Amino acid sequence: MIKAAIFDMDGLLIDSERVIMQGCIQAAASIGITYTQAEYVELVGRIWADSTRLMTQQLGSEENFQQVMQGLNAYLDACNHVFPLKSGAQALLQFYQAQGIICSVASSSPMPHITHRLTHTGVLDYFSHVTSGQEVTRGKPHPDIYLLALQKLGLPADECIAFEDSELGAQAAIAAGLRVVVVPDLRQPSELVRGHAHQVVESLQHWLDHHEALAGCAIQAE
Repeated sequence: MIKAAIFDMDGLLIDSERVIMQGCIQAAASIGITYTQAEYVELVGRIWADSTRLMTQQLGSEENFQQVMQGLNAYLDACNHVFPLKSGAQALLQFYQAQGIICSVASSSPMPHITHRLTHTGVLDYFSHVTSGQEVTRGKPHPDIYLLALQKLGLPADECIAFEDSELGAQAAIAAGLRVVVVPDLRQPSELVRGHAHQVVESLQHWLDHHEALAGCAIQAE
């Protein structure tokens, strides 16, 4: 029986990855560097320290990285660093709340980013616990962030389900022993992740529609 659901944030609950990626591409272009979607996707799911190291390598120097970050922040200032919810996110959280299923977040993002984005999309109060990549030394695909989230929940992995959009995030949740629902965002999951995932769905709304239908059947059976 599922007692809790653990959600990634960027690209899963919040439609942020495409905006941030476009900001990186434009900021890099402004200093004469061609930065690609394929390069950005390699950052997705990583904790800040890991993504910083990788992006610095991609851009060729620390100076280039700092300039791109300045350009990205200016780009994101235009939207107050706020992004829309993904399809079905709030409805699924409401459904789980009504079912008595505890919801938590396990995001590689820094804690201020998590609280800011979830607050401004109006869903922070749905979560009993929030776990940030700042709280672990090894980021996804290592299981540490999910193990810490389980510790906060006080529940074993077999009583929880995780939702992820990224390859590294899905690998981390699988390594932690969780059933993982993968909702692809910028890239489809590998065959390895598909083989170990509980399910791969088009959106959180599709997952919700399926479970609302199951709940309706159960009520009718009673």
